[in-house]
Amino acid sequence: MAAERLSVFPAFHKVSGRMVVVVGGGAAALAKVRLLLETDATIRLVAEALSGELQDVIGDGRIEHRARPFLCEDIDGAVLAFAASGDREADGLVVAAARKKAVPVNSVDSPDLCDFYTPAIVNRAPVAVAISSAGAGPVLAQKLRARIEALLPMELGALASLGSSFRRAAERVLPKGQRRRTFWASFFEGRVADMALAGRIGEARRLAARLLSEADGVDQGFVWLVGAGPGEADLLTLRAQRLLQEADVIVHDALVPAAVVAMGRRDAKRIGIGEQRAARGELASVLVREAASGQRVVYLDAGDPFKRRGAEIAALEAAAIPFDLVPGVSAPNFAAVPLDVRAA
Repeated sequence: MAAERLSVFPAFHKVSGRMVVVVGGGAAALAKVRLLLETDATIRLVAEALSGELQDVIGDGRIEHRARPFLCEDIDGAVLAFAASGDREADGLVVAAARKKAVPVNSVDSPDLCDFYTPAIVNRAPVAVAISSAGAGPVLAQKLRARIEALLPMELGALASLGSSFRRAAERVLPKGQRRRTFWASFFEGRVADMALAGRIGEARRLAARLLSEADGVDQGFVWLVGAGPGEADLLTLRAQRLLQEADVIVHDALVPAAVVAMGRRDAKRIGIGEQRAARGELASVLVREAASGQRVVYLDAGDPFKRRGAEIAALEAAAIPFDLVPGVSAPNFAAVPLDVRAA
């Protein structure tokens, strides 16, 4: 279980208008400076001598170059620091100075000296995707970045910015909950997104305004009875994964692994129901209660919802609550696959 836990906590540092220090004048420092130039950070570069490429980069006026050896005072006012001289002893001095002043520091190619790792980044500002292997496999992170670059359109940032411009209006007009999530789902997956990604921002804005004006209505609850499959997270169907991300409430039986339940939205309410409680009718009452309050509910069933959930279906029908059955990968079918095929 421990091997499945992250050794790092993914987070994004706010650097707009703030100082970031890079110490070094060669290729490693150049890579960090180029990465920082994709942000609004102020950059302080400390190096007695610079490579030709670094000299060209600092010509744009955004970089303060201190042409001398590193001093502890170079860390003053910084929110992040990079030790990138290529000399472990020299970089160790930068790390010590940064930690003394409580400034997170990264030492290039020395994971044991790092307070944080620099991820491979896909930039679709204001959207950013960061991939890290916690120093274990930088080449793997770069390969994943290349795949994600190919998947995400260059205009994605324009769509995100358009969404940001409608955020306050949506919060004012739509109550928090299903109605607001439905609006944003339509915003980012429908005609608004099509127009924005095609570069037709004006038309996208008009469509978004119309979508918002039509979004007011009464919340209606819904229940999905979802087969969780044989119990392995990577055997959950694509539809089940999507529904977990849309659900306000996730009800699950005791046999569904925690890793599967964790695939839902972090802010979704979670309710565990054992089979004995389900047999006493408690599951049906929970589903009816949550959906009747306007919630979108997913029940994760470790068995087959078509065969086992007759009482719950009857209760939902009696309460006039709409529902759907979502089958999972059946355990018998999975077990019938030869072990050598599954291992491949």
